[in-house]
Amino acid sequence: MVYELYVDAVRTKVTRFEQASRLINGKELACAVGMAFRQAGIPMPEPEDGTDAGSFQKESLERLEAGGNGGSRLADAIRTYSRQDEKVDEDMRIVLRMGYESGL
Repeated sequence: MVYELYVDAVRTKVTRFEQASRLINGKELACAVGMAFRQAGIPMPEPEDGTDAGSFQKESLERLEAGGNGGSRLADAIRTYSRQDEKVDEDMRIVLRMGYESGL
């Protein structure tokens, strides 16, 4: 149930404002990545636990740009994420999958 709040937050941040609002933590980043990959029609990434959020962010953006979805509002939100001190964990992977399954 708590994880659904991240899906709602990201959906709000990329649809309700003129420009996508800033993602505030790794779970929102993971959710936005899942949504963007689904939107682009490319398979969901499967980062390993302990991967730096910055590496996850960079690799995700590269795959989105290669898939032709680098200019989406979701990609803009992912691009502006700035907390590099987080690491991928089980919670982030759960929210990534929920974002992917929810689409946008």
